Amino acid sequence: MIPRPLARALRLPSLLLCVAMFWACKRTPELAREHLAQGDVALAAGRYPQALAAYGHARELAPTDPDVQRALMRARVHLIAESAARIAPEAIDDARYEAELLLETDKPRAPVYLTALGNILSRQGDAEGAKMKFAEALAIDPSSTLAHTALGLVFMSRKEDAARAKSEFQLALKVKPENAGALVGLGQIELAEGNIAGAAEHLEAALRITDSFDARLALGRARATQQKSGEAIPHFQRAAELDPKSAEAVASLGQALLGAGRLEEAERALRAAALKRPDPETRNALGFALVRQKKAAAALDVFRGVLADDVASAPALLGAGVASEDLGQKEQALAFYQKLLGLPASGPGGMVADLQRQAQSRITALAAAPPPASASASAGPAAPRRRNEPQQNPF
Repeated sequence: MIPRPLARALRLPSLLLCVAMFWACKRTPELAREHLAQGDVALAAGRYPQALAAYGHARELAPTDPDVQRALMRARVHLIAESAARIAPEAIDDARYEAELLLETDKPRAPVYLTALGNILSRQGDAEGAKMKFAEALAIDPSSTLAHTALGLVFMSRKEDAARAKSEFQLALKVKPENAGALVGLGQIELAEGNIAGAAEHLEAALRITDSFDARLALGRARATQQKSGEAIPHFQRAAELDPKSAEAVASLGQALLGAGRLEEAERALRAAALKRPDPETRNALGFALVRQKKAAAALDVFRGVLADDVASAPALLGAGVASEDLGQKEQALAFYQKLLGLPASGPGGMVADLQRQAQSRITALAAAPPPASASASAGPAAPRRRNEPQQNPF
């Protein structure tokens, strides 16, 4: 039997070892602290994805460390405050919980968390509730670039609020000229207003900061509007890579390829876009791509499908007439052209009037001489251009 004093002496080192081990377990590993420090620097600089990456490395070394968990929450909420689009529908409850928790425990960053909560409301369709949160954030920090940008994006959803949206973006850029979100928003508004040069300047500046779907799509449209299909194509291609599910990006790519005369590629892109979203504009463009490749029967089927949904589709009437000519069906072609001439000559950018002039010219040619084996020129008629509207903005 070990004497009591000796037993106590033997237990003492064990107790000290346990205390030391407990203390070591409670401390954040040195490398994890370095990752946290790097993340904090990135967060302060507004580089939120890099901050999240640094904190993620810290979590690998200290998965249960409370400081690491709080840092990850901060980075996620900053990302949400920067862009409502980052909130997946299934993650809304988690995002709200983290933003509300940090709002209570991290008061110096309250404007960021209020902006995040506003973006969550915006994502749920509550624009008025979102505006109230952004107003709270700006009441605390009138220079919050996140809040100004988020408020501008909400204003962009209404055409009549475009001037207010532009003002918010300009305020954000006054504080932080390299604010990519505000640059993209301003570029989209300018594109809708017809200020193509100004739009391109702001969108290119945004892309020098970071790549984004909205910037690529809008800049592609700006170049297409300037009749620079070759410059538009890479932007639409990149937009489709960033969001493979976007019918808008693929349809815009098809339109640009058609404008550049790359007909087979245009057909592939437009068919893919029509499968995603069979809107009349995409199907009409597909029809013209087919006409220009001498695939008249397939083109006529496409145009007939559009006309089954809208008998007054001017592009479909012109396209159906041209395809009918290629098939040697002169009377049918004339019937389509006459229907086109009977439409009111109103429309965006004078498009209907322009198509009516083309139809009248073809009627005159058909009346003057018998049609050749293939009545359309090798290039065919120009497909009507897509309306110049930024993504998800009704301006």
